[in-house]
Amino acid sequence: MIEKLVKIIVQRLKLRAANKTSIAVSKMPRDPVAIFMESGTVRLTQVNKHFLERILCGNRAESLSIWFEKAAEYGVDIELELYDHGEPWLNYEILSQLDFPVFTSTGERLFYSSGRVICYGDSALIPSGSTLCKYKKQLITPLANEYLSKNNIAVRERQ
Repeated sequence: MIEKLVKIIVQRLKLRAANKTSIAVSKMPRDPVAIFMESGTVRLTQVNKHFLERILCGNRAESLSIWFEKAAEYGVDIELELYDHGEPWLNYEILSQLDFPVFTSTGERLFYSSGRVICYGDSALIPSGSTLCKYKKQLITPLANEYLSKNNIAVRERQ
């Protein structure tokens, strides 16, 4: 009897881990427990500059804080999807301050390194197929550049 129950629970947890749910930030439910019970990953879509600022500021809305706390309690991974490509409004430095991965509306994952020089160690942390966002003043070492090319990591540059 207990073995059967454990088997059902394990099966349910495996299904939950594989399930991914997308929710627009404008439609986030006040109580996300039902979503967290069904999904191991929740992608918040249509994220704009105002929403990113709310996440980062210390006085974010209580409901948003509760949302992220419950996600942590339930072991749910949160992802953020921008409403567009993030150009020109996205401050790249925000990417390194967020605790959540950030994607564009077309699915490319964005990364930012805050160093003046982007070296191999910085680039090696970026998964293949992602995009490195950098400013023109930042330099990339030859070894890092080679790694980015070999691993199909795009580089997005702006002033």
